[in-house]
This record gives sequence, structure tokens and C-alpha cells, in this order.
Amino acid sequence: MFLVRATIGKACLLVQLAVALTLPALAAKPSAEAQAFADRKCLTEGLYFEAGSEGEEGMIAVAEVIFRRAITRGYPNTICKVVYNGAPAYGCQFSFACDGARVRPRSKALWKATWALAGKLLADRAAVLEANTTLGALRFHADYVSPDWGADGFEMTVQIGRHIFYAPVAR
Repeated sequence: MFLVRATIGKACLLVQLAVALTLPALAAKPSAEAQAFADRKCLTEGLYFEAGSEGEEGMIAVAEVIFRRAITRGYPNTICKVVYNGAPAYGCQFSFACDGARVRPRSKALWKATWALAGKLLADRAAVLEANTTLGALRFHADYVSPDWGADGFEMTVQIGRHIFYAPVAR
């Protein structure tokens, strides 16, 4: 058994390396089955790490933003590319993708529940978007952080749990 002791800095480097090695593989056209599995895995990671402590309502809101980004011009067009957008080249859209969270121990029960929820949400993306619980949000952040992206061109729409959601300002 090989044990690795990593500081947060080393963990971040490991995550960035894993993402860098994975992104070229995402460029190739995967089979429908492989794409479905990748979408579910990436959505599960996004929901688990971004909103796992927020319960189902918070996770659904985050899924809505991910789904909306995937169909919005100017954002990547797959779930995985949305979740890992910017990693590691210029900063992550979702903090867990760069901060080493993926190498920390997980709650198996929460992971399984999130995996099941991700499957359910992916099966009916249109219903998630039609529910529009975030009121058109393309961005969000936790209420205990001040993101460096600012809210220029965006307005706050709703707070769900500890997450504040932002939609583009109508022009």
C-alpha cells in the first residue's frame, strides 16, 4: 500500500495535473455511454463539493446553473467542461476543482446520494431548467466568500441555503 502525504499545495498540484491529463481526452468524441457516465461523474463532483452540505434543494440549484451554462453561448457545452472550466490554466469556475478538495476524504453516504440525484437530474435536464429556481442564474457563490469575478453585468436573483445566485442583467 502506497501512502501519499500531501499538503494543500501538493494536493492542488495533483488535482491540476489530473485535470490537465483529463482535458485532452475530453476533446475526443466519446461514445454516448461514455459521455453519459462522464456527465454524471462530473455533475456528481460539482454537486457534492459545491453544495453537498446544502441538501437536495441547494444541489438542484447548482445543477441548474451547470445545465444553463452548458447551453449558453460563451460557456463550454458539456457538463464536464463546465465544471472544470478554467482548471488549471487560469483559475477554476468551481473552487473544488483547484483547491485540493477532490483528494480529501469523502462521505460515502453523501457521495452515493449525490450520484443518485445527479442521475435523476441528468435524466430530465429540461425539467430542472424549466423549474428555474435560480431565476436564470449563470453564477453563484457561497455567502461567506467574496468572489474575485465581481457581479458586473449580473444581478443577484435568489439565495438558496448559503449560495447566492446571479443572472445576467437584461439589456
